[in-house]
Amino acid sequence: MKISNKMIIVFIVTSLTLGCTSISRQLGKFTSNKYAEPRSGTVWVVAPPQLDPPSPAHKNVYISYRNISDADIDLLQEMKAAAREQGWRIVEDPTKARYRLRASLRYFGEVEAESGGADVASGLGIITGAAIGVAAYKRTGSGGTGMAIAGAGASLFEAGLSNASKPREWALIIDFVLEEYTSKPVSFRLSTGRDSAMDSNGGAAGSRSSMRGSESSNNSSGAEMVKKSNYFPHGIRLSVWSNQMNMKAKEALPHILKRTKKVITKLLPI
Repeated sequence: MKISNKMIIVFIVTSLTLGCTSISRQLGKFTSNKYAEPRSGTVWVVAPPQLDPPSPAHKNVYISYRNISDADIDLLQEMKAAAREQGWRIVEDPTKARYRLRASLRYFGEVEAESGGADVASGLGIITGAAIGVAAYKRTGSGGTGMAIAGAGASLFEAGLSNASKPREWALIIDFVLEEYTSKPVSFRLSTGRDSAMDSNGGAAGSRSSMRGSESSNNSSGAEMVKKSNYFPHGIRLSVWSNQMNMKAKEALPHILKRTKKVITKLLPI
């Protein structure tokens, strides 16, 4: 196969630019650029409720998880492990749980740097399955050929170095519904969204449903419903972010998952 000058230029430029990210991060350390090292944090877009700590006899919880994002991430075992570390007993029957924690992974992807994912989170709408009105939302010749290669390589390398110095931020956004048992049924407005009415066992319900300790009736076109239940559903929305110079998704995810495992312990009352 005949190798053209154009192919040689592409090869050399690619070789030069492959090291741009590493060089930018090293230079950033010398200049105390905060994006030189990976950073991570959390944004409680809707914070967990302040609940009274349960008695030891009532410290049991049913935990469920679903992923409706494009990312292949499973947090169920991490959630259960976090609960056990706080002394909670995991029950498999939702009708026998004092508390029920349902999680929905909504989004994993790139967001605007320094946004913490809050802008994306605010665009996700209401928390499906949570009581409405309890929390508010916040609102990225050879001589000639040689000269051409050097010129193109240097120019593109400088451009690559500049791009590699720009911070990139990634966020994982999770919706939680924390259901707290009450001895007397309470009525509340429930958001349904596109997921339809959710019954107290975490499954889809029809326009009217009844079950142990719960009864609901659909009074709207699907946006919300009035429900009476022994379980009051608190909505929580969490955004966990990570950023660094030219950070890739595979670099961000380990930092985000580590941070997520830590903050999950703050969801249940202690």
